[in-house]
Amino acid sequence: MAEIGTALRELLHQRVNSRGVVGLAIAIGPGAEPEAIWMPGSLDEEPAFLAYSIAKTFTAALMLLLQEDGRLDLDDTLVRWFPGVPSSDRISIRQLLNHTGGVPDYGSLRSYHESVRRSPGRPWSFDRFAAETFEKGLAFQPGMGWAYSNPGYMLLKRIAEELTGQTYATLISRRIADPLGLRRTFVAQSISDLSSLAPAPSAVLSLDGRCKDSRLVYHPGWVSPGVLASTPSEITRFFGAVLGADFLSKRSLQEMTEVVCVPNAPPRWRKPSYGLGLMGDPQSPWGALWGHSGAGPGYNTSAFHAADLRGHPVTVCAMCAIEEDSIAEQLALAAIDLAHECLGGDR
Repeated sequence: MAEIGTALRELLHQRVNSRGVVGLAIAIGPGAEPEAIWMPGSLDEEPAFLAYSIAKTFTAALMLLLQEDGRLDLDDTLVRWFPGVPSSDRISIRQLLNHTGGVPDYGSLRSYHESVRRSPGRPWSFDRFAAETFEKGLAFQPGMGWAYSNPGYMLLKRIAEELTGQTYATLISRRIADPLGLRRTFVAQSISDLSSLAPAPSAVLSLDGRCKDSRLVYHPGWVSPGVLASTPSEITRFFGAVLGADFLSKRSLQEMTEVVCVPNAPPRWRKPSYGLGLMGDPQSPWGALWGHSGAGPGYNTSAFHAADLRGHPVTVCAMCAIEEDSIAEQLALAAIDLAHECLGGDR
């Protein structure tokens, strides 16, 4: 559909206006190859970015694959691996995946943000993340609330590693990236791993607020659950495969899309929900909508899959080297709007 490519280019020019490196990809139809565009257009190849919390969907897919292998059950409790975590006998893997386990986050901790500014190249250890969050107690009793939790996914990462004897990076590569042909998708584990990514100025990596290129100073270990580097087209291919093909079993996909309600609806979300590593809105203007967004120093990302947009599955991903809240999500939802229009729908 040539008209969608033209419309998406115009969208980038209108919304981004040369403020930084941006990539956008869309796939329309079952098994369709993503069409990717980016700015600046002078770049020789599609730029790559840190995906930040989009990695949670990869982690959820990995845990479901391990369940399919018989290595675990999503209703296994943490006491099997982490008996020292408060109420570990009542927190299940499923609850960690959908953020209902009560494990507190570090996103609101002043100590975390001050440490990132003071020493962006020296991340906290697993033990320090634990000491600053769940070792101080739970945010609520397991199953009695919902709150986004990066340390919950840090625990999931460690469980997967202990079960298999392989690193998280190896598991993502062997179980997900390689089978799906995601050749530029990998788990970033050092500052040097960021060298191939788009330049990403950040104002949160210095004490005086001066911008620094995240690629040169930011250690990905500050993202305790693990962080992926990838391109919009490969993230689009991943979501299209996981949500619209046979990558996961039917049972796994059903479990992944069983949602709990999320408080504080963002704009345009009618019934904000969360499945297993998956943001969702079963009542969106485009029908059932699934995906994830992410943000951190230097980068902002968002990917969504509409299962039935006027009879077509549509998957989009926007990734930006721009430190601006929700810019990628706005681009991704605008791209779905354009796809709906091009397919003959009313906006």
